[in-house]
Amino acid sequence: MIRSKLMIAITLLIAVLFSLVAFLFINEKKVEIADDIYLNALAFSRLTADDVVDDYELYLAENSFVYFNREIGELFDKNADISKIAMVSYGGDLLYDSDLDTSGRFEGASRLVTEDVLEMVQAEHLSVRTVDGRTFYLNGDRFVDLDENVLPDLESGALVEFFVVPTTERYAVIYGVDYASLFERVAEMRERIIYMALFGVMLGILLSFFMSRQVTRPVSRLVEGAQAVAAGDFKARVDVRTNDELAYLAENFNKMTADLEESMEAKLYKDRVAHELQLATEIQKQLIPDDTEIPQIDGLDIAAGLVPAEEIGGDLYDFMKLDENKLRLYLGDVTGHGVPAGIVSSIANALFHGYRQLPSLKDILVQVNDVLKVKTMPNMFITLCMLEWDAMQKQLHYVSAGHEQLVHFRAAEAAVELMPAGGVALGMFPKIDSSFEIVNIDFQIGDFVVVYSDGVPEAWRNEKENYGMERLQKFCASLDNKKSAKEIKDAILADVEQFRAGYKQQDDITLIVLKRV
Repeated sequence: MIRSKLMIAITLLIAVLFSLVAFLFINEKKVEIADDIYLNALAFSRLTADDVVDDYELYLAENSFVYFNREIGELFDKNADISKIAMVSYGGDLLYDSDLDTSGRFEGASRLVTEDVLEMVQAEHLSVRTVDGRTFYLNGDRFVDLDENVLPDLESGALVEFFVVPTTERYAVIYGVDYASLFERVAEMRERIIYMALFGVMLGILLSFFMSRQVTRPVSRLVEGAQAVAAGDFKARVDVRTNDELAYLAENFNKMTADLEESMEAKLYKDRVAHELQLATEIQKQLIPDDTEIPQIDGLDIAAGLVPAEEIGGDLYDFMKLDENKLRLYLGDVTGHGVPAGIVSSIANALFHGYRQLPSLKDILVQVNDVLKVKTMPNMFITLCMLEWDAMQKQLHYVSAGHEQLVHFRAAEAAVELMPAGGVALGMFPKIDSSFEIVNIDFQIGDFVVVYSDGVPEAWRNEKENYGMERLQKFCASLDNKKSAKEIKDAILADVEQFRAGYKQQDDITLIVLKRV
């Protein structure tokens, strides 16, 4: 009878305590998490608004949606609580909306924000809209209304719908806030507390039955387990079920041995992966021709180089000499870098060599695109420029597949021009025959052409300043046309490296220089 009463009392006490603690803990954590999300989102919006405007003017305003979308995606990756980014002009035009503009720049009639949002866009201060429809303006650390009247601070745990951050007199950036992580974490806490409560109830029942058990037996088992681990047996486990401090000690002992076993396996796995990554790097190096493997052909001086951002890069280039008078070459850039990009670049290299004998450059690109579209992931594609030099006709022409514009230095005028780009990146769409155009280059003696990956103009000095096309053009125009192709290539790479000034390289840097001799 006493044992039954003890079991009921302990069980009820544990159940009541867990319920009370759970209620207080969840409410407290809910407010704490909501405040953390608010502060992090506020700081994030202040820090990145100017970057969004810069990226808009650099990319989206110039119809480079892919690059702008990539930069916006990187911003979302930095803060999981931001659900939406939009740009609004001072007049109220919605220039970009991450929820709506997912596949390209919006080209329709003007989209206007609502009057209440327009008020926030045209305000002097950063503004906050809560989910219950209230609007606050932040003047320093104070909340004010449009007339600069001081308002009470937001209450703890208040949920924000979005921030509006004015950047210049032309734009404002809107950041939507998502509280999915708040609700997920609260749900996880509830689930864990329920499990803990169930465990506590069971523990109370068991304690009432086994309080009188001796401790010598579990202690002996712990000693035996410790001796086994000392001898190198990390699979050793002890079975102690006293539901007291000894049981807790045994549980942690088992976790310790499991962690030791796992860490040993992880070390072996890490060593194997590092070895395989080194092999993959060596294999990729063999696929990229070095200076001794660049073919010689009448009328051309050729140099090339690649500086990967990681052990395995996504840039590729190669040369295919069809006969004594005809040379085909290409330079491409796979999306991203690292192992996935390296695999796709290796596949592409094999395909280009497999189709090298097709009659025209367009035919090669069409065939390679058909294979890549089927055999690679939808988010993996290659921008590429393929050129052909006919030593007999003294002609150079190329086809661009969404790649960067070629830089052509004309020796006669000592001037630089950008050749037309165009085309569609390989692997993005099927049946792209009509998108390619063969462009002839008026390639005179002393002229040189620079083919490059976007790692050159997008080499960063800091978080806001990159090398850029203007600097590349000016530097090429300043070069002595008496320099060899290798000297030109080395000079460009050295200028990019000097510009970076030690800042982390974000992307592969690849160059091919062709000089007419």
